[in-house]
Amino acid sequence: MTAPERVYHATSVHGLAELRPSESTHGKWVYAVGDPVLAACFLATTGGDLTCAIGRDRASGLPYLCERFAGAFEHRYSGASGAIYTLDGAPFLAGRTPWEEEFVCDRAVWPLAEVRVDDAAARLLERTAAGELLLVRYPARIDGIPEDDADLIERAVVWSGRFGEGVLDAFASYHPALMARIQEEMLARERQRGAEAGG
Repeated sequence: MTAPERVYHATSVHGLAELRPSESTHGKWVYAVGDPVLAACFLATTGGDLTCAIGRDRASGLPYLCERFAGAFEHRYSGASGAIYTLDGAPFLAGRTPWEEEFVCDRAVWPLAEVRVDDAAARLLERTAAGELLLVRYPARIDGIPEDDADLIERAVVWSGRFGEGVLDAFASYHPALMARIQEEMLARERQRGAEAGG
């Protein structure tokens, strides 16, 4: 899959003359998506996946925001502002991250247009009211997000192994009730690795 002719990047910073690659869990890239409504979900990143899951609903084809705890939408987006930049899709590559909606570029790019957003929460609620975005309030789920938060536990285990146990602080802050299960899973995998190493 190639990037569309135009892609969109949202950030809390407006007035940028260029967008430069930044380090993340998948490498050093400029990230973009092919849908401006989906891009708007990234106007604020507070808590990332631990506050709101972002994706595209397979049933309706619409972008969604799914709260991972009560009030997560307001926590992440209230008071946030930023900009959505339109970019030339030509230098962007598909298939470099696990999320098929995401396109990446390993060099600086220059915006073709900028839409300034003074209130991220208000913009997302407007898009929801217009039928362009699904806002799924906790405890409801969408698109296979498990009721038991098993995906967050898996993420905690994988990220702590990759980036160190310091990442668990964020999980403890947003999802304290999951910490016992996260620790149990980490211990279980340690035992499994030990058993496999022992042959």
